[in-house]
This record gives sequence, structure tokens and C-alpha cells, in this order.
Amino acid sequence: MNGKKLAIVVITGNGMNISKKITSKYPADIFTNGRGGSTGTTINFISLQPIIKELLEKYDTTIFIMALGAVVRLISPYLKDKFTDNTVLSIDDSGKFVIPVIGGHHGANDMAIEIADIIDAIPVITTASDVTGVISLESIAEKYSMAFKNVENLNKISGDIVNGNPVNVINKTCLDIPELNISGNGNRIIITYEKQDNEYDLIMVPRVLDLGMGFSTDASYTDMKIGINTVMEKYRFYPEAIRSISTIDIKEGNMGLKQIATDLKCPVNYYTPEMLNKNSKDLSEVVYRATGAYSVANASARTASSEGKEIVAKEIINNVTISVFLHGC
Repeated sequence: MNGKKLAIVVITGNGMNISKKITSKYPADIFTNGRGGSTGTTINFISLQPIIKELLEKYDTTIFIMALGAVVRLISPYLKDKFTDNTVLSIDDSGKFVIPVIGGHHGANDMAIEIADIIDAIPVITTASDVTGVISLESIAEKYSMAFKNVENLNKISGDIVNGNPVNVINKTCLDIPELNISGNGNRIIITYEKQDNEYDLIMVPRVLDLGMGFSTDASYTDMKIGINTVMEKYRFYPEAIRSISTIDIKEGNMGLKQIATDLKCPVNYYTPEMLNKNSKDLSEVVYRATGAYSVANASARTASSEGKEIVAKEIINNVTISVFLHGC
């Protein structure tokens, strides 16, 4: 589970026993109507329907130990789409079967297999790619932290892969994805950080852009956000491709930068002047006098990218300087 939040819903004594086996391996909040008994970790409910929305939003995974049909009726009003819904599993009251209900390719299938092993049950996997032994595009995207664009083409191209039809994969990054080392004359998958205009292709966007930032003391969160958005738009980069933001260590306390990183769901790297000077190609005496480093934006992006490819040497937007490197190239 890797620290993800888990909820288990039980309504019988058998269900409570099953939940205890699961929590011996995975920490979880157990929700019960009291009929199955309780422990110090249980949360009692009077009626289940009023808390379903909260469960599906608050917990990364919710396991219902009850009939599959009942689970479907309970959760269906709150489902949005396969990319934003959290995972849901169902276990029958006798503990014989573990069924991924929502998010099979987003972790539910794998978890069903793990849970089944814990309680000595049978995982019931029904997603087409899994039962045919073909890895799904969604699983690949999750493995390599990729976002989808033109998602309306996902089912069509996934069907091509499952049915053995030719698919043409064009990788415009340096990221090695063995599962997608395929080519043919069929529908196209483009792996890229650059915005594409063809609405018929499926676009997969990996996190391969390392941003370096230098900014003045008075630069605000808004200044930094505008700076990043300006560079992304000018060079037609997908924001989802941002792998990291890097800067000099004297900026470590800047809350605006930390909020930007939170918004972009990426880490911030802080480097000492000595580390930056080892990777400084531009030697600015002005920057050196202020920071002790000859370069901040460019050198920090270069450092984070493992000496990757420079694709934006430097852009100055008011009081923010941004450089962009392609990781690992």
C-alpha cells in the first residue's frame, strides 16, 4: 500500500474476522455497523449510505466485505471517471473471492492479488489486458508516472493492443519504456513532453523536465507561477511533464516555492553554491556576489537532470529566472 489510506467496511462477524486478517498486514480504518463486533480501531456507523461519498474521497482504497451487487449500488452515484476515482474492492462474506471493482489498472488488481494471498482467497481479475496477459496502458502510465492526453483515444488503442492489432509508438523522450518498444502502421501513441495538435493520437506525458529557478527575495508565489506558466506556454510544454524544480539552498525556506511544487506534485531540490558551481556553464559575477554561485537556474536544472539536454537555457520573467533540461538525455 506504500502509505496509502485504506478503509474496510464490514457488516457481519465474518466480515470483521476477514478485516482483522487484512489489518495484520495493512493498517486500515474499519467501519462497522456494530453487528460484527468492534475493536479499538473500528468506526461505527448507523447507516452506510450517508458515509459512502466521504469514504470514496478520503481513502485511496475502500474494501467492502459484502455482496458485489450491494457495493455497486452504494458507490455508483459517486463515481466520476477512471482517472480520478479511488480504488474499490469487494470481498464476499465468506472470504472466498476478492474482486477489484473500480481502478483495476490503477492498483486495484494488484491489491486484490495481495489481499487474496493474505486471506487465502481467489482474486477475480476481469480487465481484458490482464486476462489475456497483455500489460495495460494504464498500468504502464502508472509505472512510469505518465499522464494521458487525448484520453478519448485510450480505449480504442488499448483494444488494438489486446486484439493484437499494430500500434505505432513514437517516443520523443530519452525515457526507456520496454513495454512500449513496439511499432506498426496502426493508431499512434506519442510519448512526449511537447504539446501535440493531432486529436487522433493518444499522448502519454512522462515526467522528464527538470526546471531550475532563480528568483529575487521579493518574488511571490504568483510571480513564480506566472513564470512557470509563461515558459510552459511559450515552448509548448505540458505542465504534467515537470519532474522537479531546483534552486539554491538559501531558498529552502521559501513557502511560495514549496506551494508551487505541491501544486505540480513534484519535489524541490536545493543545491549548495559549491554543487552549482560544478555545473555552472554561465559565469555571472552578479549572481555570484548575491548567492555564492555563478549560476542558479541553469546550474540547478543541469544538476537535477543528471547532465541532461538543455532545452531552455534561460528565460527571465520579471523577478524569476527559469531554465529547463530534459532528464537523462
